[in-house]
Amino acid sequence: MAEPPAPAPAPPSAPPPSTAVVPVAASPAPLTYRDRLAQFKIVEEKRHELIEELLAKLEATEAKLAQTALDLNSEQNVRRTLQSEAAESKAREEALVQNQSRRPFALVLIDADADGFLFQDKYLTKKTQGGEALADELMVRIREYLRPQFEDADQIDIIVRVYSNLEGMANFLVKLDKVRNLGQLRAFSTGFCGRISTFDWVDTGVGKEGGAGRKVRENLAFYTSNTHLRHVLIACSPLDTPPQLLTSLPLSKLTLIETHPLPAAITALPLKVTRLPTIFIPPPPPPQAKGPRSRDPRGPQLQLMQQEDDSGGATWLVIQPDGGMHGRSKSQGGGRRKGDRERDDDNQSLSISIGPDNTVSVDSGRRRRIM
Repeated sequence: MAEPPAPAPAPPSAPPPSTAVVPVAASPAPLTYRDRLAQFKIVEEKRHELIEELLAKLEATEAKLAQTALDLNSEQNVRRTLQSEAAESKAREEALVQNQSRRPFALVLIDADADGFLFQDKYLTKKTQGGEALADELMVRIREYLRPQFEDADQIDIIVRVYSNLEGMANFLVKLDKVRNLGQLRAFSTGFCGRISTFDWVDTGVGKEGGAGRKVRENLAFYTSNTHLRHVLIACSPLDTPPQLLTSLPLSKLTLIETHPLPAAITALPLKVTRLPTIFIPPPPPPQAKGPRSRDPRGPQLQLMQQEDDSGGATWLVIQPDGGMHGRSKSQGGGRRKGDRERDDDNQSLSISIGPDNTVSVDSGRRRRIM
């Protein structure tokens, strides 16, 4: 009988996963004492570096703190200085205000030589009493003008300066039959000064460039910078107070006293203008249009004129034949008709003209050269 086949060998079984072999790392060799000492040195150096870094930062921070403290102290000192200066400045300002409020004053400058600023006859003709009356009236009018502008107007001192050539003014008033001599005008000015202690009349004498007007300008430049000054009233010719001078001054403190109309260049400025009709003589009315010529019984009339003619000359003296010339015409032309004589009288005049070639022409054209 045949033998049965032998069974096939079984395949080898795989080892279970849990039984896998893990390689074991080799344990490091033990460090020697020198190795360990080297490691400690490295750590110590790192620690020293950290300490040095922290110390450097600390020193820098302390330096900044010290500088900040210095800056703070400096700022405190500056602030204290500014506070002290501000307190002192405020104290000085208060003291200045108090000082100004003690003796404030208003100034009145009068050029009595200027055209239009002649005082009223009721003052000029009464010697000392007239000067005293003028001072009283001027004080009243200035107070009235200041009251609407200043609450303490009644406490403001009024200073008045009148400037004039006293001798020349006396000669002018004698010709007008207002005073008899210089002594009467001196008595008038003395009464004006003696009435009120702050009123003065200054005799400027004869000056080359107008002493009174120059005095007014100099006083304006001096007093307008005074802190006690409240206001200035000016009675002066516009020629002596031109716009260039006025604009260099504080216009809010200025008032012009007007008699004649002021020039447009001055009225255009932002300053005050007033009139004192009870103090000064009003200006004469404007000249009217010439009508028919009437004969003047006072005789020949002299007229100072400046009139350009065709040859370039200027007629500067004209004698009108209204009186004696008329009589002379009648005696020399007695045989002529009355109408012809009247027409000749109306047309004749004796004129002296200076031409551009330094020649003189008198009536008929006869010429004489001036050397």
